[in-house]
Order: sequence, then structure tokens, then C-alpha cells
Amino acid sequence: MNPVLYFSGVIKALGQDDSWPDDFDLTGTGFCRSFFAIFLSVPCYFISAVAIQAERARVLGIDPLYPNMLFFMILAPYMLMFFFCAYVISVIFERMELFKPWVIVRHWAMFFAALPVTAGFGLYLLNLLPFAVAYGVAMFIYLGTLAIDIRLASRVAGFQWGPAVFIGCFITGMSMAVLLIGALQTV
Repeated sequence: MNPVLYFSGVIKALGQDDSWPDDFDLTGTGFCRSFFAIFLSVPCYFISAVAIQAERARVLGIDPLYPNMLFFMILAPYMLMFFFCAYVISVIFERMELFKPWVIVRHWAMFFAALPVTAGFGLYLLNLLPFAVAYGVAMFIYLGTLAIDIRLASRVAGFQWGPAVFIGCFITGMSMAVLLIGALQTV
């Protein structure tokens, strides 16, 4: 498992380079290891949640409510939503041979996308960056995940442009539904 090589593979998969499979372990072992990328993302999401709660508390003039067990109960389905969506899509469109590579590349792509978000919110927590800038970076990258999902559905899963756009929107919509359900529970 070489994260630098995986980062290179993600960039190639999102670009025009057809050698992206060379940078990933596309076996069953690599598939299982890709879930490690999800596990590594948990601290990234936690730091982001702490920063958002801290800013919310500052604006409202209240004591901050730091992420609790509910955070992890929402995070688990959010992080696994792509896996379930990709599985259903792969079954419906009879693309099971591309399911594993699609999941592997997407898991690592989302891990690498989470890093700059975490850096921005971490700098905010250290009072080195205004919240608006950190939040702007987070929103830019979150919206960019739609483009990532569309591109990976096209390049890795082999869908034509139209279905790839639908699939990217479906995945993003399902993930957003989980986040909104979680947000309703914290109000």
C-alpha cells in the first residue's frame, strides 16, 4: 500500500492517462485495503466537525457542542453510501467486473479530497485562517466531489457521459440525504 502511488493513480484516473490501473492494487486485497482510506478519513471529518461546531458556538455565543456518538452514527452511513450506491448501480447495469476498481479509486480519491478540507479547518482551529476561507475551501471541494464521481463513473466504471452524470448526481444526492438527516437530528 503506497499512498503516493495511489495519489498518482487518482490524478491519472481523473485525467486522461489510461495507465491509472498500474498505480492501484485492483485485487480483492486492494479492495479491502481501500476501506482503510475511509478509516483514515474519520479524523479528517472529525476535525472539520469540531471546527464547524466551534464557529457555530462563537457566532451564537454559546458553549461549543463537540461531536459525539451521533456524529459517528451519521458518519458511518455517509462514508459507506458510495459503496452501496456503486454496488446497486453495478448490479443494475451489469458492470460487476468494474465494481472493485471503481470502489478502490473512489475511496482513495475521497481520502485525498478530505486532506485539504482538514488542513483548512485545522488552520482555522489554530487561529491561522479565517473560518470563511476554510469553509470556502470545504465547499469547493465538496462540490468538486460531484465532478470526481462523474469522472470516475465515466473513466473507471466505463459509463457513457450521460449515465455518468446521472450516477454522479445520484451518489452525491444520496450522500447529501444522509448528511441532512443527520443535521436534523442535531437541531
